[in-house]
Amino acid sequence: MRGWRRNNKRRHAPDLKKATRKQMAILVVGAAVLMLAAPAISHAENAQTAQDITPEARLSSAQDGRTLRRMRDGTVETYSKFAPEEVFSLTWPSEAAVRTAYVKWYTLPDCVILVQSDEDGMEISRERIDEPGFNDCYPILPEARALSLVSDGGMQIAEITLYSEGTLPDGVYNWLSPLQKADLLLVSAHCDDEFIFFGGTIPYYAGERKLGVQVVYMANGERARVDEALNGLWHAGVRNAPVFMPFKDVYTESLRLALLNWGEEETTGALVSLIRRFQPEVIVTHDLEGEYGHGAHIATAVCMLNAVPLAADASVFSDSFAAYGAWQAQKLYLHLYPEDKITMDWNQPLPAFGGKTALEVANEAYHMHVSQLKYHSNVYGSGQYSSLEYGLAYTVVGPDTAKKDFFEHIDPARLSDYIAPTPAPTETPAPAATLAPTVQPTAAPTVVPEASTQSGVPTLLITGAVILIAAAAAVPVFMKQRARKTQNSNRSK
Repeated sequence: MRGWRRNNKRRHAPDLKKATRKQMAILVVGAAVLMLAAPAISHAENAQTAQDITPEARLSSAQDGRTLRRMRDGTVETYSKFAPEEVFSLTWPSEAAVRTAYVKWYTLPDCVILVQSDEDGMEISRERIDEPGFNDCYPILPEARALSLVSDGGMQIAEITLYSEGTLPDGVYNWLSPLQKADLLLVSAHCDDEFIFFGGTIPYYAGERKLGVQVVYMANGERARVDEALNGLWHAGVRNAPVFMPFKDVYTESLRLALLNWGEEETTGALVSLIRRFQPEVIVTHDLEGEYGHGAHIATAVCMLNAVPLAADASVFSDSFAAYGAWQAQKLYLHLYPEDKITMDWNQPLPAFGGKTALEVANEAYHMHVSQLKYHSNVYGSGQYSSLEYGLAYTVVGPDTAKKDFFEHIDPARLSDYIAPTPAPTETPAPAATLAPTVQPTAAPTVVPEASTQSGVPTLLITGAVILIAAAAAVPVFMKQRARKTQNSNRSK
């Protein structure tokens, strides 16, 4: 019979230092990864796209269901009409969390009153919108549960969409108001001419150089073309809303016929008012021959040539003088003007557009004018109507010499991007040294900063990191206890 034998093989204690270092390294790395990932995760949370939550809203005014359906059919060519002082109202539940109301006007009202109310129907905000844009974003207060729109002159609303908190989706643009003071005023006869005939002007000066470029359209027909124009301008770097003048879009082939529709005095006066209002240093507009002979182009160019000196004359067009004062524009460039010619280079890469050229960006923007592509396939980059060719038709700063920049000879201090130089500091004589009594410093109390709720780092991630670090600190204690138990067990055996 085999007797029982005690196993006398000695058990070695684990290598405490190696185990501790390895596990501590793993835990510390894990904590670091969490801390590094926190800002990225937080940014992703904050950059979430706003959601269309209009289906959760309901009409609370007198109109029938068709009113809202016409404003939700996805086309700006249909609209709901409201009589003068007739109120349009929407309400929504608290869980909808509306933060933006996006309104597309079919025609522009003179002014609108926007009222926001809480869940008890109490008014919490009243705003007068004196110059609505065709596509407007209105911020909604968190406590609001209803909005109403009303205008003394009536309203025609093409589309309305309510969005939750977050980044507005592509195609929904939060336009700034038209400029108070423009560096460059670009006057286009129609929506699409701003790119076809003026090429890289907008991408270069608005998108690349970040100057104040105010775009004005003289005539407009279909409402859909307004959206096309807005999409193209945003793509090219414009953020201030364009101005749409009320002149009729009628095709003619002569100045006489064009002015029969527009009126020479009315057209010139409107342009004088624009110059006085926006106070541009430089103005760019059409060819005196109307490019391919369009009467609206001719009328725009001829009347602008007359309007520039008149805008500086306080004795004419008294209404706009009373509103804005007189203004002397420094330069006027006309497309294809035969004197004092200047050839712009729209083929240089622009860092603001990832290395694309101004002409490439202009083509991309023009292709957003979908309804017009059957007439012109691309921006004119060369040839008879080249968007690179201009002439200096009016100047108070002398002729161009370098001939490659619309702002040549314009005082930089007059432009919106001007930064005044910082004056050199004046040296202050050092005071005579005096002996001060030595004061024993008192130790400052240790201040433990509170976790900020504004840091953007989710609390869960901070908590996880703290737990990991605490676990790392506990590893040595745990390993020592484990080693001590092993040694005691060996002795007992």
